[in-house]
This record gives sequence, C-alpha cells and structure tokens, in this order.
Amino acid sequence: MKIRPYLYKKVEEDNWDKILQNPSEITTLSFQTGTVKINLKGTLNPDHPLAEGIEDKELEVPILAYCVRHHTEGDILIDTGLDASYINDQHGGLIGSAVDEFGLEENENIAYHIKKHNIKLKKVFISHLHSDHAVGVRELPKNIPYIIAKGEYNEYQPLIHGDFLEGLEELYEIDFTNAQNIPPMGPSVDLLGDGSLWAIRTPGHTPNHISFLINSLNGPILLTMDAAFIFENLRRGIAPRDYTWDVLKAQETLERIIDFLNKYPQVRVGAGHEALK
Repeated sequence: MKIRPYLYKKVEEDNWDKILQNPSEITTLSFQTGTVKINLKGTLNPDHPLAEGIEDKELEVPILAYCVRHHTEGDILIDTGLDASYINDQHGGLIGSAVDEFGLEENENIAYHIKKHNIKLKKVFISHLHSDHAVGVRELPKNIPYIIAKGEYNEYQPLIHGDFLEGLEELYEIDFTNAQNIPPMGPSVDLLGDGSLWAIRTPGHTPNHISFLINSLNGPILLTMDAAFIFENLRRGIAPRDYTWDVLKAQETLERIIDFLNKYPQVRVGAGHEALK
C-alpha cells in the first residue's frame, strides 16, 4: 500500500462565523447500508457523572454513507458503509480474530446506491478505518483517491477485523499538523479549497478519527461520524465507552462538538449511526 499526502492549502480564516456565511453549491445524499447492533449502556459511557439511569438494552442502528455533489468537483463519497458480501453473510466474508457482524438487506449495499443515483464517483473520504465505515471499498472503483487522516492506517488491524482494503493500491492521508485551528472544533481542513467541505480532527473513537462539515447553500451540515454514535450522546453530553480508543479524549471531542452546535444552531447534524436531523 502506497501512502501519499493529501494536498491542501491552509486557510487563514479561523472563525466559523465567516466560513458559514460563505456557503457553496454542494448537495448531500445519505444512504443506509445495513445495520449494526449496539448496547445503549456503552454507547453512552455508564461511568460518566451524568449517566444515571442508562438502560442496558440493545439497539439496532443504521450504517450510513453520504455522497456530496459539488458543482465543479463532482460526486464525493464520505464513508462507504457495507458491500454486498453482507447480504448472505453477517461477517461479509472477512476472516480475523474478532470480525464484526452486520445486517444487510437486498439493495442496501453501497454499489447499489451508487448505481441508483447515477453517481460518478471522483474520490472517497473515510472518517476512520472500522469496517462498518470502510468495508464498502471492496465494491467501489479503485482508480480514484481514497483519503483518511494521517496515522489512521497505522491503526488498521486486518488480522483482527479482516482485510477489507485488499486490492487498494494507495491511500491519501490528511496531515492535520499544520491545519488551521478553528475554535471550538480544533484543527480543520478545507478539503476542496472553496470552503464547501471540511475535515475536522475529532480524536477519541480512534486516534485519528475525523468528522465532516458540509457548507451548503441549503444550510450547513455537521457529520459527527462516530464522535457521537447516536443523538443521545449529544443530548446527554456523554460520549461512548464501547468501541472507543480513548474515552476521556472522546468526551473532550464530544464537548467541543456540543459547544459548536450550541453556538451555531443553524447547523443540521448527523450522528454516526442516526440519520440527519
């Protein structure tokens, strides 16, 4: 696998007010690509001081992917969801010591959505390399850029979760080291150079997890990805504990997101496993 830098120009703007006042011609489609079962007591950290009364119950939540359609850059995927391998196999044909189980119905896999919506895919941004966010790579074209945060590939564990990047010859990495710090969210990168699509460093779920902000004429959208699994994380102010690399870091990140959403109530939000509100 060749690792290449994703080239971007550091912005001078360090204020979301001005950024959100200059939206771009970009639209968003969301797709459900299967489901995953999670437990509420763990999706919300039960050790948090505000966690009293959290039920020990199983939730079945959607696995999501998004397509943004840009007026000059074309169709761009954010996360991939599942491929068709999961229709008849909860493990998607993957082999590892702890391969995840997911549910997928007919006509839910990412390639189906791509064909249905006549998407001409130009590039793919991936929030982090957990299988429910990236395994769909297997049925997507390989002659386009796939982009993650720098360091995320170092955490990729094919012996545990299966090798779902097999066949991908190169990855591009976003290096946040010199990215503009835009409070309260932190290091943020203008991905397309016109303020329309932003990658925001949101560590905790994984060391190099990223969330995305779409600055659309129809209103801004924040995709938290797995910085908040469900809206209850945001409502209660409690980050996840399960499936989380660093719970304290995840809590710090969640609080920055909540601060941002409180300051900018016009921003619609999509959680990692709940559809846009």
